[in-house]
Amino acid sequence: MNMSEKRNYITIMNFSGIYKYEKFYKDENVIWLDFSGLQGKNCYCDDSAEKLIRERIKNMSPQGLHFIDSGNYHYATKFWIDKIKEKFNLIVIDYHSDMQQPAFYSILSCGSWIAQCLENNTYIDKIILMGISKEQKKALTGKYKDRLICIDNEQIKKDDFLELQGLNRKYPVYISIDKDVLSRNILETNWSQGDMKLTELKSILHGIIPKQNIIGIDLCGECANEEGKLRAVQKNDEVNANLLRFLKNERNLCRMNCHTVQYKS
Repeated sequence: MNMSEKRNYITIMNFSGIYKYEKFYKDENVIWLDFSGLQGKNCYCDDSAEKLIRERIKNMSPQGLHFIDSGNYHYATKFWIDKIKEKFNLIVIDYHSDMQQPAFYSILSCGSWIAQCLENNTYIDKIILMGISKEQKKALTGKYKDRLICIDNEQIKKDDFLELQGLNRKYPVYISIDKDVLSRNILETNWSQGDMKLTELKSILHGIIPKQNIIGIDLCGECANEEGKLRAVQKNDEVNANLLRFLKNERNLCRMNCHTVQYKS
């Protein structure tokens, strides 16, 4: 199945339980994956949790739109893109680089998953980080300079995307979005946030999606599932609904650009 089909291909990965309190997906034909009772998954994903998650998505394609809960579970992107068995580019729109070295041996985490992808996934041609802070950009080492393109939040304000000209257009693209790039005036996530407007995020996506062959897109950045977060949940729900409408429209606009991917089940 690919994103150009009439039937929506939307997956909800409910890790924290937060999606039970949102309604943006209620009128959609979604695949609901509940991991709320799974141990060993919060920020760090231990081996047993990883095995179970991979097993649950074993027969699913990386194509489509995946909602993957808060930034604590951004590592789930790795499970989707590990299924892609052809050369591709990964665009990550995030306020953080997620390029830390694992704190506990080689355990997968929300802060290290991109570094691990660069280290282990030979199908990735380039990873493009968009929206990271200037401080995080400065902290990156040159180890992956040939495969990593960084466009910080200041460059984005200037529409300075010259680095994207270096992308090999013959390769399809997977897009991963963390809503922590957005200003706290728009919504609240459970991580430090940038100052991007929602209109700016959609403008960036509109500049990418129609011009690239898109494999799939995922979205994280929910607020913490805690008492007293009702308004925060509502704001996240509103942004999710807004982005879902937008991405469905973009999908239709770029119907001929949706890529049928080779993937491993």
